[in-house]
Amino acid sequence: MPISRRDLLTEAPILGLLGAIAPELNAAQTEIAKDTNEDVPHDSYAFWNGFFDSVNPDVQGSGQKAATRGPADQLPDPGVQTQYLHYKSDEKKLRYATEIGEGELLDHDADVAVGISLSQYRPAIGSTATNEHAAQLRLDTTQIYPFRNLLAPLAWSSIASVVSQKGEYVSLDRLGLKTDQAAQGTSKILLTKGTGKIAVNISRAPQTSMFVKALNIIMQGLKTAAPLVSLPAISVPALSAFTQTMSYWEDRTRFIMAGNLTAAVATRQALKDPNRGSPYIGLISGDYLMFAQQHADSLTKEMGNLDLVQGYLVRKDADQNLPLQARAMSAIPDVSYFSIRVSVKALDSSSSS
Repeated sequence: MPISRRDLLTEAPILGLLGAIAPELNAAQTEIAKDTNEDVPHDSYAFWNGFFDSVNPDVQGSGQKAATRGPADQLPDPGVQTQYLHYKSDEKKLRYATEIGEGELLDHDADVAVGISLSQYRPAIGSTATNEHAAQLRLDTTQIYPFRNLLAPLAWSSIASVVSQKGEYVSLDRLGLKTDQAAQGTSKILLTKGTGKIAVNISRAPQTSMFVKALNIIMQGLKTAAPLVSLPAISVPALSAFTQTMSYWEDRTRFIMAGNLTAAVATRQALKDPNRGSPYIGLISGDYLMFAQQHADSLTKEMGNLDLVQGYLVRKDADQNLPLQARAMSAIPDVSYFSIRVSVKALDSSSSS
């Protein structure tokens, strides 16, 4: 994908990274013996190819509603479509993020700063959910409008490898993702005109896949101790090229949670924008929780009985003397979920620059 001279310096690190890991991956590919007993899912490249088209200025129709992919045409399985909940802390209740009202959004006709910190990933527990204990978690946030119409829309991406070698319970705390460095990996997001797009995807790839090897090589190149790769503030065309390249190496990937870019509005003015996408979620400071559509019935039935504590779902009537993780293990054990903490702050023109 072509990159302009103006963006060359900005994109040079990621292009250099791709160039550096390609020879090592090509050499390693011949050493991998594929496990023919694993189910072969959808083509991962078909999902990620065109993932950023709705905000990519290099694609005809970008920025228009028609460029947004629907859930039925590109998702590997409608049952794993990502759903977004928001935790209303003052009332201690969960609700769908689509229910956030206009009055809760910032009254601000300008840009906003958004911080997103990873909280917890709790895989489903039980013999039927063993495949969900080894996963790759990806969080993408993009602008819709370029900053001052000077650059292509910017994007932020975090890719975490959440792998349990022994198949036991996994948390982001144990993986080291609660460090200050990890928490701040997506903490400087500028959403122009108070709106953008967000996507959460969680997938499982065999440990022999090229995707896992690519993550390991990238972490070594970036000198990242935790299994987390953060790509902050790069142009959408560059992230799209990177994503398509990475998807070539995803071998027999199975999605636990999959979602296209979803419109997110942080201000009342953005909500009234006739060009905003639909469906959309409200973006306000607080905790959010994502899960797959196939678990909607189980989670909705228990929603009134659940509380969100430090990123974990726990039953309100659980024994408070038990450790938090023990309470989290027993709450809705058949549901996998991922939680994040969001902060939204209004910016004036001087702070935006």
